[in-house]
Amino acid sequence: MTEKKPLREQRANHSYGSSLATKRQHGGNARVHKASQEPTLEPAKLQRVVTTPEADPSMAWNTFAERQEQLRRSRSLSQKSYVGEIRPVAARTYAQTGVRASSGRMKAIERSQQAELSPIPTRSGRREFRKGFLWRILSLFAVAVVVVLAINFAFTSSAFRIEQVSVVGTHNTAIIQTIQRMGMQGQNIFLVNVKGLTSRVDAYPVVASSSLNKDWPNRLTVTVIERVPVLLWQTLHGTYSVDNQGVVIALASDTVGADRLMTVVDTRSGSKRQSLTPGMRLNQAEIDFAVTVFNHLPHVAGIATFKLRYDATLSGGSYVVESPSGWLAYLGSVHDTNPLDNRLTELQQIVTLAQQQQLTLATIDLRYGLHPVYTLKS
Repeated sequence: MTEKKPLREQRANHSYGSSLATKRQHGGNARVHKASQEPTLEPAKLQRVVTTPEADPSMAWNTFAERQEQLRRSRSLSQKSYVGEIRPVAARTYAQTGVRASSGRMKAIERSQQAELSPIPTRSGRREFRKGFLWRILSLFAVAVVVVLAINFAFTSSAFRIEQVSVVGTHNTAIIQTIQRMGMQGQNIFLVNVKGLTSRVDAYPVVASSSLNKDWPNRLTVTVIERVPVLLWQTLHGTYSVDNQGVVIALASDTVGADRLMTVVDTRSGSKRQSLTPGMRLNQAEIDFAVTVFNHLPHVAGIATFKLRYDATLSGGSYVVESPSGWLAYLGSVHDTNPLDNRLTELQQIVTLAQQQQLTLATIDLRYGLHPVYTLKS
């Protein structure tokens, strides 16, 4: 492809001739003004001569368009280099490396030589960080030592060994002595198993619930709630006090105020008899039934003195009221559909009828709902 030569600017040549020259061209002579006797030139019309350049103007426009296209390409290449293209590596200067670069790329320099030529100054921030980190390590070590010494002192010092155990909530000497002999004294107050000791205290039949509190630095307080007996349950093996939940508390001889409690006589014998021990549980519904009889019978039937027996030989078991007059009233069991208050009301009506008619009652059977039956002595 032949190289295009740049076009030179072509200017139109304009030439303007004078009147004298015109006359010379046309062969005319100048006129002389008669008055002044000076030769003057006549005014003549100027002619413009235009010459056309030899080159084609369209070639010049094509050259201009090519220059514009080259400029656009160079700009697009520079923008792409900022977006993600790899730019050519620039050689490091002498001010940056301290070594004069040979022709082309700079030669590799060993680290030791580079450190000697351009040492990196130690920054104050790094020194402060190292100093702060060292102080943190030392402070953590000091805190750990103090904690270890404190724990050792707390577990080994006699100042934290239990010297006194106080029992509150009861005046029962047997309970107080039993708790104080459980081996709490002399233990370290930090190592006392509160949950385990509370469970041991609750295991005593006479205790309904308990709680244990630490009185720093060397005392314990045990709060006890005693079981309250509501009646006595008599068997062939002995008489025991029972609370409203059916828990057998202790022997009647070891129960405070047992002489003021009513007694249920359990007439079961042989294989059906039940041997009671403190801590056992009786049927709570049976206990509630017996307590209700003791509380309501004197007010409903007007019978203040009586005995209450439990006879398991009858169907389903039955409570039997024995009056001082010698008659027996069969109240039935806990599971009868007829409410106990209705049975006691029927008992009161039959007793009143017998007194009015001067009858001698032998038995009164209230186990048949609304159809009670009574018998008379012959």
